Amino acid sequence: MSRYRPPPPAPDSALHALEKKLGVVLPPVLKACYAASNGGTFGDPRRSDGEWQLHPVFDATDRKQMKRTGEDIAHYTKLALKDARFARNGISIAHDYTLLQQLFVLRDEATGVVAEEVFMFNAIAGTWCEPYAADLRAAIDQAREPEAVQPDSARALPGFRYYADPFASGVLRTSGEACACCGKATGYIYGGSFYAVGDTSNFCPWCIADGSASAKFDGEFNDVASIGMGEVALPAAVLAEVSQCTPSFFSYQQEQWWAHCNDAGRFLGEIEHVDRALLASEAASDFVRTICDEADLGGDTNWQWLLDTPSRKRGIAVFVFGCLHCGRLGGYADHS
Repeated sequence: MSRYRPPPPAPDSALHALEKKLGVVLPPVLKACYAASNGGTFGDPRRSDGEWQLHPVFDATDRKQMKRTGEDIAHYTKLALKDARFARNGISIAHDYTLLQQLFVLRDEATGVVAEEVFMFNAIAGTWCEPYAADLRAAIDQAREPEAVQPDSARALPGFRYYADPFASGVLRTSGEACACCGKATGYIYGGSFYAVGDTSNFCPWCIADGSASAKFDGEFNDVASIGMGEVALPAAVLAEVSQCTPSFFSYQQEQWWAHCNDAGRFLGEIEHVDRALLASEAASDFVRTICDEADLGGDTNWQWLLDTPSRKRGIAVFVFGCLHCGRLGGYADHS
């Protein structure tokens, strides 16, 4: 396997085939963007770590391109339309890492002409009409703007026994947004999973750590049934702390929590962000062998590719945990 490279251009034949399949006329700016790169990623200016994955146009040039572009604009549009709240005349062109937000364009039902303007659909809020950019090129070229930050330097951030660094993993970030639990703008906000009846999930780290957010909204940050990965039965106190007082992490499928020595493991992050020396130690040997088998990796080259390539660019994420008692490493591979 080779390292990630920007996708090649979409040939004219692929763009024409897409127009015929959808019964539309694509706008010039959108076609020009795909003529430069058939897919790829671009930043979301609303968040310093935000990124959009541009859906490719199916390219039948050869088997390699067919495989890479199989999940194309038509595929993602079909999936999006399964949500009754998604615009019926929308064409999905990009999604974020969680697939909970999408960018799309609108076609005129009478003429089949697709407009240039890009909109955003938020599956959590159930809204589709939020304008995002004048066209796809403007969406790609938007500069990230710094968020209003109001951290209190005199107030120490809470620690999480079972989570090494939620800021490094991206579920906690600096923000001027007010916490949905305490109502205060602490300078930090959570943007990961929260399982509850409502859609609220934007909490400050203190309301997560002391359990008040979980209690107030009757929810869990981590599904209690996934803690121990169905292999280890853990004490009720451990289950409560991980599910109610510990941030989650971004994953393709629903997250799981590795356990060892009758305790939940400490989440260290995705494998590309974990200390290489730790991954090369004896404590990680069994874990490395297991991941190589699960990810069908063979040889040092493929293992190095796994370490060097961000998960969003390889379709497989590897989550690493450390035992708080014996130091052993564990975790699992998660496929898109």
